[in-house]
Amino acid sequence: MNIEIKEGIPRDKWLAAMGVFGDNACSAGKDAELLKRMDEAERALFAAARPRAVYRVMDRKDVKISGYSLEKHLEGCDRVVLMALTLGIEVDNAIRRTQLSDMALAVMMDSGASVLTDSLCDGFEEYIGENVDGYMTGRFSPGYGDSPLALQKSVVAQLDGQRKIGLNVTASCLLIPRKSVTALIGLADHPVSGRLATCDECVLRDKCTLRKEGKFCGD
Repeated sequence: MNIEIKEGIPRDKWLAAMGVFGDNACSAGKDAELLKRMDEAERALFAAARPRAVYRVMDRKDVKISGYSLEKHLEGCDRVVLMALTLGIEVDNAIRRTQLSDMALAVMMDSGASVLTDSLCDGFEEYIGENVDGYMTGRFSPGYGDSPLALQKSVVAQLDGQRKIGLNVTASCLLIPRKSVTALIGLADHPVSGRLATCDECVLRDKCTLRKEGKFCGD
């Protein structure tokens, strides 16, 4: 299905994606020139974006599940919602073209596209919740916690993602278009909360910038 972009990219999350936090974010939020450039980047992204998404409800036994973190997240769930969303290949192309003439703007577009993707996933998750029977956990993406990125392949295959929304997986298990997300959501006939992976379970624990700042991605 096609996804409508209903609102702008949240500036606070966008600044955070560019590594601007705390007092620096407050100052940046008042920087007229920076805000002007963010507006320019947003217009370019919205002109290029063709967001599409797909989901499928499956019995848990029919879904490939890898990793302790994902097993715990789906605990108590007898069904799983597979979902995928992409901004479309034109966003990748627009960022690459901009790199040739304005690298700073291209970097801003890249981070903004990531925030936009996540924001649209939030809305799509709400849409799914309104159209399925039962209680849902939050979404859990391959590569999070100790869940391997290789799980992308089975999720995209079971969603028929290539045909339905033009989503592909490379040999190294990265998604193309780049600004895309796949996820699994637990579904049950009783309230379930899911579970965030701990830092000790995360494959990125030694590289995580949040952890170095004493923060947690679930905060």
